[in-house]
Amino acid sequence: MQENPELNKENINRFLCENCGGNMVFDPKKGKLACHYCGFTKEIENSGAAIEERDFFAYLRPENQRLQKMATDAMQVSCDSCGATVVFVPPTTAKSCDFCGGKIVAQPKAADPLLAPESVLPFAVSERDALSQLNAWTSSRWFAPSQLKTMAQADKASSVYLPFWTFDTDASTDYTGERGDDYEVRETYYENGEERERSRTETDWSHRSGNVFRHFDDTAVPATTSVLPAYIDRLNWDFGELKPYEPAYLSGHLAQTYQVSLEEGFERFKQIAQNVIVGDINRDIGGDRQRIHNMHTNYSNITFKHLLVPVYAGAYRFNGKVYQIIVNGKTGEVYGERPYSWLKIGCLVTVILIVLIVVIALISATR
Repeated sequence: MQENPELNKENINRFLCENCGGNMVFDPKKGKLACHYCGFTKEIENSGAAIEERDFFAYLRPENQRLQKMATDAMQVSCDSCGATVVFVPPTTAKSCDFCGGKIVAQPKAADPLLAPESVLPFAVSERDALSQLNAWTSSRWFAPSQLKTMAQADKASSVYLPFWTFDTDASTDYTGERGDDYEVRETYYENGEERERSRTETDWSHRSGNVFRHFDDTAVPATTSVLPAYIDRLNWDFGELKPYEPAYLSGHLAQTYQVSLEEGFERFKQIAQNVIVGDINRDIGGDRQRIHNMHTNYSNITFKHLLVPVYAGAYRFNGKVYQIIVNGKTGEVYGERPYSWLKIGCLVTVILIVLIVVIALISATR
């Protein structure tokens, strides 16, 4: 097979050990670049740039998007099965898809420019600790197929940075609706010829209109569609620990490129915001019940950040279905679904039946 010329560029390994010349990777435990050959460590040099919010409308204009690679020597490869694209810095490679379990057969190519990350939440859980957590999780799943057990192997769960958007904005919403105030009405009724009394609740509705204001700060929207919503929604992040993005954080780890564009990300943000605003309107209307007839929200001072968050991701296929397992790269929490091996369940049932037959036979023989 002909070698990929992209992999033969000079100085492709940007993070070389000053002591032995080996490749250095970002070590979650040390929070530094570390050489696994000689143990040398090095602080990640900060460019000095602060984490800043970017103007949303300015970046919607293509000429102002400042597209660039995640690293000057970054490579990328795409999965034909699910469409996920991951970026890596050699000598790190990507041989199988961590999101659908498919084999990646495409040759790596130089990474495409993209809207550069503003910040990164570095890994805090080491690969060893993540695999230990994963092993404990898989071991506690009774009647799981053997494929699930292999997820605890080092080559079955990769450290991957997932892309997110966060949005800041002021939201001013005009609304019209109704306020419902409950009151009790006493009424007489007859039962079995006897006169009785009871109370029932009625509601007095009155028109309401007004305006509510809400400032949204760092509302997160996943820019990946590869991770199942049930898992991505449960991953919690402390964005107070964000670091200005430096390519060194990518060394030794993969990074998925965003599948949700900036503009689409804001549309998804508005769906999140609407649920919050509806609650604000209901509180503003007051009363016991509320009806909202119309609402119109004007968003202003919109800014955003593009950031990366850490997970260990793995996937496998069983009976034609893809199963994902995600380990939070900051907390070590494991999220995943599991199938049941009916073969194992069948074997257990068979053993139980055999034991019962033997016990019954012994009891019968002693009578």
